[in-house]
Amino acid sequence: MIRKILAAAAPLAIALASFPGDSAASNYPPDYDFCSRVDTASSGPFDIIRDHVDVTRHMKLTISYDGYLRDHFADDEINIYIRLNGNDAFVAANAGVNDDAYVFLDSGPRGCFWCSAGSYNQNPACEGVEHAPYSGGRYVCSDPTPTEEHVFFWAFGEQGQLNAWDIEVAAEANGWWDSNYGANYSVRLEPTSCFGN
Repeated sequence: MIRKILAAAAPLAIALASFPGDSAASNYPPDYDFCSRVDTASSGPFDIIRDHVDVTRHMKLTISYDGYLRDHFADDEINIYIRLNGNDAFVAANAGVNDDAYVFLDSGPRGCFWCSAGSYNQNPACEGVEHAPYSGGRYVCSDPTPTEEHVFFWAFGEQGQLNAWDIEVAAEANGWWDSNYGANYSVRLEPTSCFGN
């Protein structure tokens, strides 16, 4: 009987041993992207890319635009309207390396760097950072912007699970719109996980 239980538990033990745990345990920075899952969808001149960073509430969202406004305006003159599960924002676009205009939003920490507990720190932002007793140091990161916090507010459930994302997008430049005749371009990204489904 015990042999059957151990045989049945072996795959679970292997799966748990290979599951990436808390970044602090491995000393990876909190913004380390260890998931390989990327979800994509397209609507009209827009490509929507959702990148799972880790198994928590950390996602990166890129909205790429390659529509007719780019024939008349520079990419940095274009603004992208985004609405994710009811919360919306108007974000200035950047020139992309793939011949597109894009916006990038991040729901979690970014720009993390290590502040050692000793006296040697090259980054001036480490001054005044408190460390736990017997700690070798800690990561200091930037937080999401207020716009990102607003847009991602309904992206996750109360327990931290990923919700389905209903996304509407449109582009604007100097009063010209590319908005699917006012209806906005829309996509739906279903809940998926870092390791499958």
